Amino acid sequence: MSLLNTYSIKIAGPAGAGIKSSGLLLAKILIAHGQNVRDYSEYPSLVRGGHNTYQLTFSSQTIFTVHQKIDLFFALAPNHWQQHQSEFTKKTLVIGPDAQISLPDHKFATNTVCLGIVAYIFNLDQKICHHQISLAYSDSSNLDAFDFGYQFAKQSKLKQIKIIKNFKLKIKNSLYDGNEAYGWGFIKGGGKFFAAYPMTPASGSLHFLAQKQVDHQLTVIHPEDEIAAASMVAGAAYTGVKSATGTSGGGFALMTETISFCGVANLGTVFYLVSRPGPATGLPTWTSQGDLLFAINAGHGEFPKIVLAPGDQQESFDLSQLSLNLAAKYSLPVILISDKFISESSASIPDLSVKKIKSVQPQRSFLMANSYEHDQFGYSTESSQVVNQNVKKRLALTKKLALILPKPIIYGPQTATKLIISWGSTKSTILETLTLKKDNDFAFLHFQTLWPINPEIKKLINNFKKIIVIENNATSQLTTLLKSQFDFNPDQILLKFDGRPFFPEELLKKL
Repeated sequence: MSLLNTYSIKIAGPAGAGIKSSGLLLAKILIAHGQNVRDYSEYPSLVRGGHNTYQLTFSSQTIFTVHQKIDLFFALAPNHWQQHQSEFTKKTLVIGPDAQISLPDHKFATNTVCLGIVAYIFNLDQKICHHQISLAYSDSSNLDAFDFGYQFAKQSKLKQIKIIKNFKLKIKNSLYDGNEAYGWGFIKGGGKFFAAYPMTPASGSLHFLAQKQVDHQLTVIHPEDEIAAASMVAGAAYTGVKSATGTSGGGFALMTETISFCGVANLGTVFYLVSRPGPATGLPTWTSQGDLLFAINAGHGEFPKIVLAPGDQQESFDLSQLSLNLAAKYSLPVILISDKFISESSASIPDLSVKKIKSVQPQRSFLMANSYEHDQFGYSTESSQVVNQNVKKRLALTKKLALILPKPIIYGPQTATKLIISWGSTKSTILETLTLKKDNDFAFLHFQTLWPINPEIKKLINNFKKIIVIENNATSQLTTLLKSQFDFNPDQILLKFDGRPFFPEELLKKL
């Protein structure tokens, strides 16, 4: 089952063949034709060789994520399409070596030749395509490669598809992956200091913000390790600067001592945690929601912290700036937990660079910041009375935050009897699945705030007869979390934990 006027294209080949660069260029070409685009890429941890893929789904309608079933497949080298046959339908057109259609010998970059074939099949405007290619490449040979592909498709009399083009959109969209969206949220939220040690899949945020240093008066540091990065942002927060660091699970493990320090010293810092499968190195270029409980319990001792989780690229922007403002207002650590599926996948959304956000200034009194238990002036103390007061104060703030932080968002009819509960990147797949399913008996509760948990949520959940939890981990960590807060017994739990995200076709069958 698929949405009307919705199509999926996939490119596969070895690392170094320009698969993602051509895929992103195709996405921008489609956006220029008024299409909504979502993409996803898979790659091993290799500089050359291996098996890489880039796929996108596009439509003139609203879409939320990529589809698993492919309409047009390109293999840039031999033996790269065979392992994807389960994703093909009877109508899938496969182009590449030893496939349905093979390209003739040519002197051009095959990845750009494929763009010309796509342009012909979907009847795209050649001038718009040429313009986008010229913006991406200064070498005119890429235009020649595009034209070669277009003429090849025309001479081969490939079946054309007429898509609905919309050149008069009131709101112009741009293409952002989750790391870029997070970066724009950091800038618009008044962030000024970012320190991070590169770690896939969070590295894109470091690279993006480094490119924006001059234009937005940022200081971006690549220190010797994650411990140094966390310590630097804590120091910056002490001086009253809105600061953040970014990493993945292994790097976050090294930062947990600093998180505790920020908790006791009242330092408003943001930790951008982009999850990948663990333990240890795990699957460094794949996706997972396995760090939820780690994030909530990060740091020794009991102290207030906030854990937020974006569900898509737009929320990566929204919660990025919100996390900075919350850290500044309440002088505590905020953890923004994302994953590879969001951070390295792109979506066509309104231009983030022109957004205007109200920025909250840090509430620093510039007293001493001490890792020891201390009194109201910052002096170390072991007084029983002061310790009791401090602990109660921290617990009170946690209870207060539970009531004022973003509440879960409910999608679908209030009359539904079945409720899907999830968090993070599963949001887009669940929404796409419910669009395909066209079933008014399902609603969806999407958590943005994972800690502290608002106890009033239990009343909302009780309105539904059947509860279904969906997560990209092996132990349903959200279920464990909710059980720790109130009586919670879901009727069904759907999990996926092989490093790949859920696709809507998969959930459609399971539901």
